[in-house]
Parts: sequence; structure tokens; C-alpha cells
Amino acid sequence: MIKSLFFKISILFVVSIIGLSAFSYYFIREEIQRVSLENQLKYNQFLATINQLVRFGGDMGLIEKYLKELDLQPITKRDILEQFQSHLTQDLSSGIVAKIIKQEDSVYLLLQTPIEWKLYGDLHPDKLFNYYLIVFCAFLIVIFLFVLVIKSILPLKTLRKEIRKFANGQSDISCKIDQNDEIGELSREFENAVKKIDALNQSRHLFLRTIMHELKTPLTKGRITVEMLKDSVYKERLCNVFDRLNNLINEFAKIEELSSKNYHLNKQDYFLKEILERVFAMLLLDHAQIQNLCILPREDFVVHCDFEMLTLAVKNLIDNALKYKTKGKVEIEIEDSHLVVSNFGPPLPYALDALSKPFFKDSHSSKDGGLGLGIYIVKNTLESQGLSLRYAHILEKNRFIIADVIKIQNKGK
Repeated sequence: MIKSLFFKISILFVVSIIGLSAFSYYFIREEIQRVSLENQLKYNQFLATINQLVRFGGDMGLIEKYLKELDLQPITKRDILEQFQSHLTQDLSSGIVAKIIKQEDSVYLLLQTPIEWKLYGDLHPDKLFNYYLIVFCAFLIVIFLFVLVIKSILPLKTLRKEIRKFANGQSDISCKIDQNDEIGELSREFENAVKKIDALNQSRHLFLRTIMHELKTPLTKGRITVEMLKDSVYKERLCNVFDRLNNLINEFAKIEELSSKNYHLNKQDYFLKEILERVFAMLLLDHAQIQNLCILPREDFVVHCDFEMLTLAVKNLIDNALKYKTKGKVEIEIEDSHLVVSNFGPPLPYALDALSKPFFKDSHSSKDGGLGLGIYIVKNTLESQGLSLRYAHILEKNRFIIADVIKIQNKGK
């Protein structure tokens, strides 16, 4: 919530309101004090002049004429006059009494004779009205800008939902926003990008389906032709070749589904023995070949995984181990909750991250490296299940470790 753009804008608005309120309060208070001081000085001058007029024999009519010229009019409101009853001089028998009375932020002039008394004040007592009006307008402007900004960025929530749908594989999204600002432009550009990506994906799917269809057709015809041959060693070998090619095409199809985020994982508990049997079937190794090439764990274990993806990863690890070993057998062992595939050989000349890039080729290697997809396939199929691949070279052995894949040991097997 703290990182939310809406939260930050709301905090900015609250700070602006508090700052504007504090500034307005102190500014108007200072202005009220200044006006009050000016009024007090002005009324002191009025009082001095009235006293001079009284001293030289001026009557009430002359004083009223003087005050009228100064734009001072007697106050006639009864509720205001009642507040000044206590300021009257009691038992006044003669003469004229003039007083300055200050109440709150206003200054008044009281004239009293034995017959009557009058209260004078400025005809425009609220000279701060303009300041209040300016402050009120400032608050309205800040609130209006806040509402305008919030209204402008609200479509970001819709845009975020549509982007999340697109990230989850949905292409039928609509995120066009009818705004002529940066957010509206961003939504239109994103919608155009979605359409282009969707078109490219459809083109890629069509291309891959066409390629696989064109490959499977001659393979099927070749396999049928081979089956028509008489039993012989060559027939079995050719059948194995066609089976291997067909398995490779199926692997490519799974890799394509995985890379395009269209593969749906189905993680369950399986016995490690079932995984290895499927792997050796994919490698076209019979029982005798397995005994001669590999060392398997004596006990069976349970793994929690997607069967298709894990067999594909383990198949590539064992295939690489058989291809690049310098001596001995490929060992498949269990260490704690890890599945380890190891073989004798020199350490890898490159880091695991470099080898896991697609179509990686070692230009200095004399051996056929294939398409350079082995470690890439292993790493991606494992990461899709939340697993990780590690590597170590210990005691002349290359050790590829699938971490935390073993769930429990099946001691009954």
C-alpha cells in the first residue's frame, strides 16, 4: 500500500491541505492583528480630534459631521448596542464623553451626552473578506486538482488487470482507454503490442505445427516401410532410429509449450523408478545397456513433480553424462532430498548460467554438441516446477544436482 501511486497522491493531497491551512491561518491571523493595530491608531487620532473639538466648544452636531466625513456611521443594531451598555459613564450630568472600545478584532468609538449615546464603527468592518475568499478558492483548486488527477490515473487499475491477464496467457483483452494523456497513449500502445504479439504467436504456432507435421509424415512412412522388412538387426536399429526421431519431435513440442507458457503443470507423487524407466525408454537403452552404462540407486524414492517435465530434464542430464564421460559409468544417486547425476570428466569450461542459454555452442570442443539446448531444456523444465539445477566438480566428477526433488524414501521397495 505504501508503494501505491494512489497512496502517494493522497498523502501529497493531505500534506498540501495541511500546508495551505497552516499558511492561511498564520497569514490571516497576522493580517487581522495588523488591521486591528491600524484601526486602533486611527481611532486614537479620531479621539484626539474629538477631544480638541469638545475643548473648543464643539457640540454633538459638529462631532457627528466630522465622523460622517470620515465615513463613520452610527451603529443601530440593538444586539450590538446591548453589548456596550456596561461601558456607559453613569450619572453624566454635562459635557460630552468620547471613548475607544476594543472588542475582539474590532474597534469602536462611543460618544455619550447626558441625553443620549451613540456607537460608531467602520462601515466596512470585515476588510479581510478578500483574504477569506482567496483561501477558499485555493482550497477549491487543490481539491479540484486532486479529483482530476485521481480520475486520470484510475484507469491504471483496469490496465493493470488486463496486463495481468495477458501475462497469464489470455490474448482476448481490451485495454483501450479514451483519454488524451500519457495513460491513454500507453493503453493504446499496449493494445497494439498485444495484437502484434498475438499475431506473431499464431504465426509461430502455425509454423511449428506445419514443421512437425511435415517431419512426422516421412517418419511415419519410413517406420511403416521398415516394418515391412524381414526380421533382421538392421530392422531393429532402424526402428530405434525412427522412435528416437519421433521422441525428439515430441520433446520439441513440449519445449515449445513450456517456452510459450501454454504447458499446464500436473505435479503429483511418482516413484523414482518410474521416472528412470521412462528416461531409459526415451534413450532407447535396454536392460543390459543400462547395467553396463549406469549405476542406479538401490532403493526406490518418491518424487513430487510433473512427470513429463522431470523425465525430460533427467533424460537430458543422463544423455549428456553418457556423451561426455571420459571413463566409468554414469552414476544416479540420492543425497538427502537431491537427485544427483554424475560422470567422470573434466570440469565444465563455462559457468552453468552460460551453458543454460539456448543454442549455446563451445567453439573449442571437438565433440558434436548438438543444438546446444541440453542444459537450457533441463534448467527451464526444472524452474517451471519450482526446482533448481546446481553443478559441482568433485573428485574428477561432474555432478549435476536437481535440488529438493525427493519427497520421501520408499523403504518397502
